[in-house]
Formats: sequence, structure tokens, C-alpha cells
Amino acid sequence: MKNLKVIALIMFLVVLAGCSNDAKEETEKPSAASFDDIVTALKDQVAEDLVADGVEESEVMVDGQLAFYMETDLTASEDSDPAVTIWVEKMDLDTDKLTNGKAIAPMVNINADEIILLEAKDEAAVDSLKESLEKELAGQVQTWQQYLPEQYEKVEKNIIKTNGNYLLYVTYTEPKKIEKVFDDLIK
Repeated sequence: MKNLKVIALIMFLVVLAGCSNDAKEETEKPSAASFDDIVTALKDQVAEDLVADGVEESEVMVDGQLAFYMETDLTASEDSDPAVTIWVEKMDLDTDKLTNGKAIAPMVNINADEIILLEAKDEAAVDSLKESLEKELAGQVQTWQQYLPEQYEKVEKNIIKTNGNYLLYVTYTEPKKIEKVFDDLIK
């Protein structure tokens, strides 16, 4: 009987150690995709949706850039790109907390679409960056609620989500599609 208890205890410890190692691997495992891979996949989804909406496939992407959309590197110098200054100011974004950051938004201000992907320098920066995204959402609500009601419907479906040091902000016709791309690449 005593040997049976010892064997059961040993088996329990082995199982517990195995579970502990699995949990450790999951939390320490980096994203399978790089930041640039994620941005490319997000843009590919938007391109696919544009084609589905009737835009000629050859006109959707030009030199890796989405037609009809601006892409802003939020880590670029504010002197080199005036769009960076606009994004940083309206979101109250602390770029010192970013490793990478991209904002994808329409060129014309009659479409509420915005996809923002941020990579925080460390875990401590995630909450502050999330607050910046929430400030952007508040700004979108204020703008679109009275400006174009059909665009405001997109804002109401907004998704803000984090996974590790990555943050995603999506105002889009079908935000779940963009969220799925993000989730599939960050495992």
C-alpha cells in the first residue's frame, strides 16, 4: 500500500511537471509571425475584401501598398512624415513604448476604416498603449456619430485586443475578419 502511494505521488509530480512546462512554453513562445508578416496579412485581407466589393484586383495593391489607403509607420520620425504627428497627437501615443507600429486608414475622410497594429517594447508598456487606442476609439465615436451614421456603425463594432506585446485596433466593415488574421498569426 505504501509503495502504491509513492508511485501515485511520483506520477502526480511527473504530470504536474509536464503541465508546468507546457504552460511555460506557451507564455514564453514568441509570435510565429513577425510584425511585418502580420501587417502584410492584414493588408491582404483588406485587399481580398476590396476585390469582393468589386474593385479590380489589379488596382487593389500597388507596389505592396493598398490602393485607397494610407499606411503610416508610427515609429518613423515625425519630421519625415507629417501623418505620424497627426496619429501621435490624436492618440496621445508615446512612441518610446513602441517597437513597431502601423496605422492603415483610408485616404478619403468618408470612410471610418482604421486598422492599427502596435508592438510594445515590453509588457509594462501594453496598458499605456491600449489607453492610446481607447482614446482613438473615443475620437472616432465623436467624429462618426454625427458625421456619417453608416460609418458610425463600423465604429460601434470596433475591436481593441491585446496578445502578449501586440495590440490590435480595428474599425472595419467586418472587424472579425481582421481579428481572425491577427489571432491566427499570433499564437
